[in-house]
Amino acid sequence: MELDSQIMAANNINMFHETMFFDILSQNGYSVNQYNSSEKDDLNTINNKVNNCKPDCVNNVEMINQNVTQLVKLPLNMMPPPPHKIVNYNNNNNVIKRYQPRDNTRQRDSYRPISPKGYDSDESCTTYSSRGTPPDSYGVRFNNSRNGMNRLSDQTIMFGKYSQSSPNVFHSNIQYSSSAQHNSHSNGNFNKNSGSNNTARQKHNHHSYNGHNKNGMDIMVRRAHGLVERFKSRSELMRINPNPPELLNGGPWDQLNQAIWDVFSSKAQKEKTYECKISLWKNIFLYIRKCLSSYGLFMVGSTMSGFGLESSDIDMCLLTKPCTNDPRLDSLHHLNSIRHLLIKYGLTDVPELILAKVPILKFKDKETGFEIDLNCNNSVGIRNTHLLHSYARLDWRVRPLVIIVKLWAQANHINDAKNMTVSSYSWALMVIHYLQCGVTPPVLPCLHGLVPEKFNSDNVNHTMDVQEEIASIKNFKSDNRICLGELLIGFFQYYSMFNYNQYAISVRAGCRLPIDECRYTKAPKNDPHQWKYLCIEEPFDFTNTARSVFDVETFRHIKEIISCSYQELLRTKMLNNILPVSLNQNQR
Repeated sequence: MELDSQIMAANNINMFHETMFFDILSQNGYSVNQYNSSEKDDLNTINNKVNNCKPDCVNNVEMINQNVTQLVKLPLNMMPPPPHKIVNYNNNNNVIKRYQPRDNTRQRDSYRPISPKGYDSDESCTTYSSRGTPPDSYGVRFNNSRNGMNRLSDQTIMFGKYSQSSPNVFHSNIQYSSSAQHNSHSNGNFNKNSGSNNTARQKHNHHSYNGHNKNGMDIMVRRAHGLVERFKSRSELMRINPNPPELLNGGPWDQLNQAIWDVFSSKAQKEKTYECKISLWKNIFLYIRKCLSSYGLFMVGSTMSGFGLESSDIDMCLLTKPCTNDPRLDSLHHLNSIRHLLIKYGLTDVPELILAKVPILKFKDKETGFEIDLNCNNSVGIRNTHLLHSYARLDWRVRPLVIIVKLWAQANHINDAKNMTVSSYSWALMVIHYLQCGVTPPVLPCLHGLVPEKFNSDNVNHTMDVQEEIASIKNFKSDNRICLGELLIGFFQYYSMFNYNQYAISVRAGCRLPIDECRYTKAPKNDPHQWKYLCIEEPFDFTNTARSVFDVETFRHIKEIISCSYQELLRTKMLNNILPVSLNQNQR
């Protein structure tokens, strides 16, 4: 290749941008003129240093490494709230429990929207199938040829104890490092030990972890099978007790309590469905290796958190090494490659690549009928799945309440972000927030304050297990003994009286936050224009999870359904009367 001699002379691959690195490994004779102006300047600098290569020339390349660092690491600057009290709450409709606000010293004029329309939903967009097949090049040339993929396999990320084949566990040896933590890379492999022998490590990775090496394939297959067994052994987490001991107490709410539990028991995801989804994950993971050499595939969302329905889609997150300076560009390329793979092997009929700010590949598995939503490198879904699963395990009432609210929202057609209403994830956050500060004493604590080492870190934990049992909260017992029916009515009452003009819903802080505090939070993905009518803070990236509700008439309709549901449920205590609710009930 054109730059082979330069690589050998400099003996330091850190000199190259991510774009150059991908192109060098995937193409023959990539022209210098095809890089943009800033990349040409850096390439000329590299050429000058190679031509005058001396023993101390490696130190002069640190300036280029710093540029790469800025692309790799973007801190969130999240300030954790003070420790959350489990008991002795003094909170009612007139008293708001406040925590230390985040840093708001930045001037408003210095905030720039992420996109021209900050209120756009991640799901409100068109598909590739409606626009035709996307071009092979998005400004950077990708080579999907067998030769190109063999060259790319040198970038294979090392597999740790549980490998990248884990459906929802970050892996001990995957290191998406930056030079702030590590000062050397080794041939595209991100490593812990910057001082180890690069040559030996490269040789070891090439022979043992190459995605297109037969032995490497065997390792991936064995680990995939092992992880399937590991997560199937946790299917008991989805088990539903037909007669929970605290469900009925002889009070006026017993009929409503039993109705909620019966609907929950019939609609919630069962153990068998959970195990079937885990097996489907394994099949998809092993198919993806036909077009990608280094990746991780994680099951996220309601399947793993415990809030899934029998009919719920499967959410998956594909993690790959950055190839360009544009994460969205990488996502589109990888997802489009998988789309062509699914069509080629006849695994699905019409896979759709959704052109959103967070691109999604939607397809339906022919064999099982499950619908899959696959995103690429949207790792925040892994963290919030871990958070929701932890809340679901704290108290037996959390799962049925979240699932009943999801079913109620579906029945009333207000559970679809593509139609400018509220996503299932946002409804789950609303239920958890209500259980934190809408009742006294609270049913749930604030885990960001109670277990800050697990949920308050700015850095993604690459050994994360979203179904982890946290020892410090394993024996948590709430002081609140309110029954299911009364809690459900309280949920509708709380949000029918909520001051949406002034406050945002925050599970991270365990309280209501002023909207302006959320709107101007310094975070890479936060856009001030997202915070309009319904404001729900994403606990990890500080965006508004309800930004899809940007139409005022739709927002008023959602509020009206909440208010009517509260009045009807209070009047009749009949669950069926709100599935759906009649909007003229408040006129009786």
